[in-house]
Amino acid sequence: MSDARDLRAAAAGELARRFPVPWLDEHAVLPLEATPDGGARVAADGPLPDQVRDTLARRLGSPLTIVATEAGAIRAALLAAPRLAPTGVNDRAGESAEELRALASREPVVQVVEALFAEAVRAGASDIHLESEADALRIRLRLDGVLQETQRLGPEFRSAVISRLKVLAGLDIAERRLPQDGRAQVVVDQRALDVRVATLPALHGESVVLRLLDTGHHGPNRLETLGFDPVLLPAWRQALHAGSGLLLVSGPTGSGKTTTLYAALRERSTPGVKVVTVEDPVEVRLAGAVQLPVNLRTGFTFAQALRAMLRHDPDVLLVGEMRDAETAEIAVRAALTGHLVLSTVHTTDAVGALVRLRDMGLAPYLLAATLRAVLAQRLVRRVCAACAVERVPDAAEIAALQEAGVTVSRMREGHGCPACRGTGFHGRLAVGELLTVTDALTDAFCAGAPLGTLRAVAQAAGVRPLRHAGMDRVATGETTVAEVLRVTGSDPLG
Repeated sequence: MSDARDLRAAAAGELARRFPVPWLDEHAVLPLEATPDGGARVAADGPLPDQVRDTLARRLGSPLTIVATEAGAIRAALLAAPRLAPTGVNDRAGESAEELRALASREPVVQVVEALFAEAVRAGASDIHLESEADALRIRLRLDGVLQETQRLGPEFRSAVISRLKVLAGLDIAERRLPQDGRAQVVVDQRALDVRVATLPALHGESVVLRLLDTGHHGPNRLETLGFDPVLLPAWRQALHAGSGLLLVSGPTGSGKTTTLYAALRERSTPGVKVVTVEDPVEVRLAGAVQLPVNLRTGFTFAQALRAMLRHDPDVLLVGEMRDAETAEIAVRAALTGHLVLSTVHTTDAVGALVRLRDMGLAPYLLAATLRAVLAQRLVRRVCAACAVERVPDAAEIAALQEAGVTVSRMREGHGCPACRGTGFHGRLAVGELLTVTDALTDAFCAGAPLGTLRAVAQAAGVRPLRHAGMDRVATGETTVAEVLRVTGSDPLG
């Protein structure tokens, strides 16, 4: 099967120009390239009718070589070709809601959106970005945490594609001046996906971000599959299996906090334990747990949900995020009264989570009495196993490794191949910094010690900073120095 870029190039090529676009679209065929024997390779979804084959052969030459390709991918490439403009898809700012809805329902538009979702899911993307520019609708996929451009549609297709996405998400199709948020459900390769849709009015038209959430029945990951250092896991598990207390996972958006929390819940969700969660939104289905989605429109906030949860006799509580002082205080008091509470907080490192909660107004003695551990984490890309090669690190890499106390004579990196889409990386692993609460840290925290002092106390107790933990994975050949610095470069080392 040809990939999306090959198809888009072929759709704009000389061979495809020999045929009317509606005819190619109707039969889902696309000439790809001439062959040395005077024939041509043609993308098609299955065997061709004799009449279609004869037409292709007559205009391209014989013989034909059929390349099996999905009809949706072919039609998406045809829609993206600049020469498609005369077929009636265009971008008229003054279109009414009825006109936009009719435009969004056209079969080629439906197929290009379906092909977009299919490409993203099969590539393992977490997000799809559609960005309106002066001369194009740029489409990028977030793969392994990094955005990669995959295609550009002409500006005449902005209304069609964006309107289709709004229809799927139940948004106001005619509203282009204000941001909108919604949800859609799609199925790709028998996988059910919950899509969070966010639109934003920009200079050249609307931009849209689609967050892809797999709602299939595979359930959460196991802790040991996330890539954490095996030395870190036993201490995290010990805190997790405590009868009560507060466990936090910290890091920026996209660092895998929710995945880690659900892997932790998977261990605790047993027939004898009641697990209740409150999230915005519910991203993973967990068998045996009671899961509550926040609904700000109806006033069902984290704090309100947490109060209600406590009346349902839970053993383990998951609070999606410590967003405000009210939610944080209720969660801490729940931990103080015998519940195990898991949550997230947006801080760069583990010690920063303590200071963040203190700044929210929580009494230090309450945190000291309830907090069991904080796991700060990042996701770094794995070196692609298919194209990995070994080389000697350069002087800058050696210095970065030595700063972390790591010495290696050779390191692995990928040189780029089809399996990794030319990036040299395929997949991600988690690196973590685990802070367990000690008496020395408790004394310093309750005494009001500043952040720098608390970091020094934590590192004296053996806490290994995130960047150092990442360099450990360079030594094992799993990632690169540049990748570790990319995700931890601005993080404090104490």
